[in-house]
Amino acid sequence: MAVTIKDVAQEAEVSIATVSRYINQSGYVSPDSADKIKKAIKKLGYLAKNSPQSSMQKHLIEVNFPNIENPFYAELFENLSGCLADKGYDCVLHLDHFHIQNFDYYLRRFRKKEISGLITSSLLHISKGELNQNLPIISFDRQISKQIPTVQSNNLDAGAQIAQSVLERGKKEILIIAGAREDYYPINDRIKGMMRVFNTYKAHITLDSLNASDSIITKKMAIQGMVTDKKIDAICCTDDITALLAKQTADYLGIKSLITGFDGTRLIQSLFPSLITARQPIHELAELMSDLLISRIVDPERKLDSIYTLPAQLINQL
Repeated sequence: MAVTIKDVAQEAEVSIATVSRYINQSGYVSPDSADKIKKAIKKLGYLAKNSPQSSMQKHLIEVNFPNIENPFYAELFENLSGCLADKGYDCVLHLDHFHIQNFDYYLRRFRKKEISGLITSSLLHISKGELNQNLPIISFDRQISKQIPTVQSNNLDAGAQIAQSVLERGKKEILIIAGAREDYYPINDRIKGMMRVFNTYKAHITLDSLNASDSIITKKMAIQGMVTDKKIDAICCTDDITALLAKQTADYLGIKSLITGFDGTRLIQSLFPSLITARQPIHELAELMSDLLISRIVDPERKLDSIYTLPAQLINQL
């Protein structure tokens, strides 16, 4: 005999109407009831009549990142996946490779009940009218709109801390390398933080950038061109991957420059233990984004702040 919605309600000890709201995502269901219903559906093997997909698939969060070549995004997705799973949600990763995304694509998926919400660190082309479509969105590291909550590390302050650490080591000839010229947001705040301190103490600054889409070899050649036959005391990079490439290039050329990065990922720390870098609080960022998104899913009218900022920790400072 086929499992019915009534069976699910009895197993979960909630009303049939509550189960219906959960399955169709048509109203408020408390987190406790949602968890009970989810477990009952899984135990009984319930399949919604109006869909070839299980209702479990209707609790899917899409996560949109530029790429996972930067291990920061890989670690962040890993933590998001765990945080969302703890709350009864699955997630799927979409990579945009620094291309502007069309909001209508996600809105169509939401209306078809293919996704319950979106976490994105990408540029979204979104109109004022589309902001009122009730698609739950949390943005990471870029402010899309004041109506969409943004979660970020304190990039400005961390950039300033890195610059101060560089100056404390007596470095005055500074090369700043932006790891992605396609998208200066959020690295713009990191650069601003560094330049504010460097300019205060009258350091000599050169600013350059890489194409994020270029190959590793092409990036190394570009860095080689930035440092060859130039007096550079320190190379300050806006991410750890660029810092690692700068180190490999400097080692190849026999250049003894101080190198700094940003992100503090496990992988780069294992490859470059002495790197001065700002460690972003990855688990705390993932937990906060998950909590905010789910609160918006279960209560679309709940008021949330426009920006949430967490501190980054400087690694290998004096």
